[in-house]
Amino acid sequence: MEVFLAKQAGFCEGVERAYRIALEQTRSGQQVFMLGNLVHNRQVIEKFKNADVITVKSVSEIPQATKGILLISAHGVPPEIYQEAKAKGLGVVDTTCPWVKKAQKIAQEFAKEGRTVVIVGDQGHTEVKGLLGWSNGKGKVIENAEDIKNITGNKIGVLAQTTQSKAHFQQIVSALKQKFENVKAQDTICSATSKRQEAAVDLARQVNLMLVIGDTMSANTKRLTELCSQTGTETHQIQTVSELEKSWLAGKAKVGLTSGASTPNWVIQKVINSLKNQA
Repeated sequence: MEVFLAKQAGFCEGVERAYRIALEQTRSGQQVFMLGNLVHNRQVIEKFKNADVITVKSVSEIPQATKGILLISAHGVPPEIYQEAKAKGLGVVDTTCPWVKKAQKIAQEFAKEGRTVVIVGDQGHTEVKGLLGWSNGKGKVIENAEDIKNITGNKIGVLAQTTQSKAHFQQIVSALKQKFENVKAQDTICSATSKRQEAAVDLARQVNLMLVIGDTMSANTKRLTELCSQTGTETHQIQTVSELEKSWLAGKAKVGLTSGASTPNWVIQKVINSLKNQA
């Protein structure tokens, strides 16, 4: 059995940046509060928990006059979060991915132009919630073309959650243009996401089994699993090596691996080592 790793795997640049910045803060000597999950990966979350980082769901959970640092996750937050943190006297360390920052700015600009801001993404995802906040009350989230029936307005501005697939985004844009005359579209999909998806699909077409390593709460990992499955190659998503089933490997000469953008390299390496031991 041969094992192949996709060209684009492990932490993306945005996650690597957020992880590095957050680690630096754990050595600052100050109490660090993390708003939500830095990235969608339980192994990373556990690492920061062991470094005494306190995870909170909202700024309101932090007692008034508490000194410390508030970490903004790589997924970004609505603008009011910064105001809440300032009002409590917290220092803010923003690890928002630059691609997400770009999408936030575009959402804000669309709203200023008086457009209905259409966000192609996963309802309830942390990044999407942030983009809605930057849309100044004019944002609407759609997950598929059917949701377009809920969109109203004379002018439409459409952008994407950064981990969407380009094909899906283009399909939505095309459908919107068929219904509305004034549609302004901005492709805000991260280039690293697109390259990761292309590399995964390319590898899936060359192997007998495809394993996608990543957390179940990771949207981009879920997207990779969907895309690899669409090639017709048997595909399974696992979070860690403990979920690897030996029965999947029976009769498989070539096994391909890829991972979500928030999957640490050490998790990937454990899966590779396990496969090689069974070869």
